[in-house]
Amino acid sequence: MEREVPIEQRPLADPMAADPAYDISPPDDTQAFIKRLIMKKTLPLLLFSVLLSLKSVAAVPEGAIPFIFDRHLYLQSTLNDSIPVTVVYDTGADFLYLDKDFLKLNDLQDAFGRRGKAKMGGAGNGGPQLTEIFIDPVRIRCGTMEYQNKITPIIALRDILGRHTDGLLGNTHLLRSPLEINFSEGYMLPLKAPVPTERLADYVKLEARFENNRIDVRARLQIDDKNTLEGWFRMDLGCGSTVILTNEAASTLNLGELPKACFRTQAGGIGGGSDEVTIRAAKFCMADTLRNLVISYSLNEKGALSSDKPYLGLIGNGIWSLYDIVLDPANASVWVKRNADKGTYMQSSVTHMAAFDRTDICDGWVVNGLYRDGIAEKAGIEIGDIIIAINGRPVKDIPWEEQRKGLDLQGETIYTVKKADGRTVVYTLFIDLPII
Repeated sequence: MEREVPIEQRPLADPMAADPAYDISPPDDTQAFIKRLIMKKTLPLLLFSVLLSLKSVAAVPEGAIPFIFDRHLYLQSTLNDSIPVTVVYDTGADFLYLDKDFLKLNDLQDAFGRRGKAKMGGAGNGGPQLTEIFIDPVRIRCGTMEYQNKITPIIALRDILGRHTDGLLGNTHLLRSPLEINFSEGYMLPLKAPVPTERLADYVKLEARFENNRIDVRARLQIDDKNTLEGWFRMDLGCGSTVILTNEAASTLNLGELPKACFRTQAGGIGGGSDEVTIRAAKFCMADTLRNLVISYSLNEKGALSSDKPYLGLIGNGIWSLYDIVLDPANASVWVKRNADKGTYMQSSVTHMAAFDRTDICDGWVVNGLYRDGIAEKAGIEIGDIIIAINGRPVKDIPWEEQRKGLDLQGETIYTVKKADGRTVVYTLFIDLPII
């Protein structure tokens, strides 16, 4: 028996009371599958610990929540006091979401009680979709912070972020008090209110607003001499890009003669796939001025990047990672301090495609997106293809830390690909120029 509950993209009230029609008794082997999960997660947990140990111990203050930064902020957490989970922090979300393959591969489909369904929207172009949810509370602990999730959506998160993502966590849990996000040293730290003035001495205060559990800041984007946008942009730490303009904001600009690269993704979150265009912008002014950056604008007619939005676009981690940040929700304040990271905001794709590590379910990396007329598409690579080897090296042997640093592929590069019909095909790409 399932229950359908319509919900929107905003903080959720408790959607339903207890229903005696549901069997909420835990399975007899609950402890057994938790034990199996811990064993399965041992290597990722060890990797997480080793990577974090490389940070200076003195630089991470007591009470901090360490994270690994790989376009997103990966936090090690615990569900219901015993189940290890790696979640990404997403300021564009409200609460806890869990990945469907994480649950399936670890025999956790029944670990969190009753299930129902809810209609949810997202960033993709497919519009709101019926999504499975756990309707019993799920407890999550990050560092010393503990939170009880009222309902927990089950989504295909690994399809867009890869195998190292078990879930994502939004503002309802982590932004209940001032929060320091220190990209320099790789930690988040809950702060006591009010934040001492001396702690913010080297920071710049942005004009910001906190509404409906979201954060917007004012910024100015100059694409060229003829195209400038100034106004509110949404802070989205769940976005690994730089700036993505909404369809509506882009429609106000005259971009006809600008060099462009069209990109299409198969999976863009709850809302399905997305279409966007990558361009270069002359300047982005927020706390300081960034020049010659790669940005994009959405072609979606539905979802979070379509029209009728109270913001011009999203600011992702391609920008935010350049700063150490203090968020103060009670005072609607965002403080930033430029760090030493030179960033990648001026770089665009050299392989002209996007692929994510799905060696949890197959032998390779799944191609999720392609640039039109790019070298990958021209060679014959298609969305949904599985890359199983690069230059003869099985990708399942390439560890996460090496993926994070980048493979620095150049020149003639041989991709061994498994097609949807089961054939194995070899493609040769000459990797040279960025897409834009």
